Amino acid sequence: MRRPAGIALLLTVLFLLTGLLPACVRVEPEIVGTPTPSASPTPLPEPFTAEITAAPAAVDQLGKRIETEDHYYRYYLSFGDLRVYEYNTGTFLDGICVNAYPQALEGRVNIVYYSEDGRVCGIGTIHTADGGTRLESGRNAVYAEIQTDINVQDRDFVLEVETPFAPAMEEPGETAVGNAGNG
Repeated sequence: MRRPAGIALLLTVLFLLTGLLPACVRVEPEIVGTPTPSASPTPLPEPFTAEITAAPAAVDQLGKRIETEDHYYRYYLSFGDLRVYEYNTGTFLDGICVNAYPQALEGRVNIVYYSEDGRVCGIGTIHTADGGTRLESGRNAVYAEIQTDINVQDRDFVLEVETPFAPAMEEPGETAVGNAGNG
């Protein structure tokens, strides 16, 4: 008898489910028409026109944007083959500075040694062979006499810009064509 009761229950559930099927009919909305907005009595606003209020960004001769005052030092100067040595009673630096900018750059950079407590324990201004601060395009030999009372040969140093580098003004009598062979 259990079988007929289970079958009757199963048939009842199936009958109810088939009764729900017509309720799942898909109905799509009917679009009657698109309403047209009425004319507005107020006029349209004035069209936007961009107004430039800031000065254009400064760029160098190669088109790179100048954003900081150490721009030329950061992007175009590299120091290498730096050698610090003692001779007689002085401490000196010899090295090479490569100026990758197509024009001579002028500025001032110092070699600085700091002690463990942050005090300056040695300093010297880097200069060219003629004692100047003008770095021609290409390789430049650089030198410095380091003012110190201690041996700094095995210490770390930093190069600090004292006067920011900028393109050098042509000397009277120099021309761009005349400088093409230098460097």
